[in-house]
Amino acid sequence: MAIRDFFSFRKRLAQGKTPDVYRYDELPIELRVQIIHIWREALGSWNLNEEGWATVHKAVAREHGVFQLSHGQWDGEHCDNFLLKESSVNRVLDLVEASFQYIDSVARRFPDYEWPRYGIQVRASDAIAELNERFRRAGVGYRFERGMIIRVDSELIHSEIVKPALAYLSQRGFEGPRDEFLSAHAHYRAGENKDAITDANNAFESTLKAVCDHRKWSYPRGARASDLLKTVRQNGLLPGYLDNSFDQLAATLHSGLPQVRNSEGGHGQGAMPRETPDYVAGYALHLAAASILLIVEAHKAMG
Repeated sequence: MAIRDFFSFRKRLAQGKTPDVYRYDELPIELRVQIIHIWREALGSWNLNEEGWATVHKAVAREHGVFQLSHGQWDGEHCDNFLLKESSVNRVLDLVEASFQYIDSVARRFPDYEWPRYGIQVRASDAIAELNERFRRAGVGYRFERGMIIRVDSELIHSEIVKPALAYLSQRGFEGPRDEFLSAHAHYRAGENKDAITDANNAFESTLKAVCDHRKWSYPRGARASDLLKTVRQNGLLPGYLDNSFDQLAATLHSGLPQVRNSEGGHGQGAMPRETPDYVAGYALHLAAASILLIVEAHKAMG
């Protein structure tokens, strides 16, 4: 169902009261109830789509090491009660992720004439779009993208850099860097910032390798970003008129992200554990996304 801009929202918007800074450690009760409304329309009713609700509930309960997520008779009821009562944001997001993975990959395939059989009323793409808009309006910095919940620090960076990079990496031949980039976001969401930085670096290097493999450009075994950038330079991946400035560009690409990785995620931390700030991990992910986007767009432009 399309989101309607009721009077209360229009008033908040006019008064500048809509959130412009994301939060990550709180899911308001209003947002949780809105997600349940989306479930009702996109996943179906508890008794009509028992198999779907059982699939979602069992997956999350097993991951959390329990038999039931909450009290109730139906699997859907367990999910509802857990979503409403659970205090851990990460555990709730696990459930939201699992439910929308089902909506995205299973319910999406149900033909329209079978919707009444399951109690489904909306298309998967519309349900996902509403979920993401509800997150945005609540000022909660998460989105469901490419089958998983990812953390969003900036709506502009996400829409202009991260999302296009994910779209390119979803193409055939880029499965490796795609999985590493998604893994980086999964670590970032979980607060595992060192692993997020390492996977972001790996995704950039793997993107370079995927382009070289597609173009049949040879590169040294065990090549790192600096070696791979030399290879794509020699083969004219970027326009010739950039030659004079390519050294600066290459320095940014092959030293910027790896330096973050080397300092924060690639080596031993010594006797005292080091904390990696969220903003450093976020910078690494955004830098990796921008670098990936540059490489794949240049690859596409070569034809």
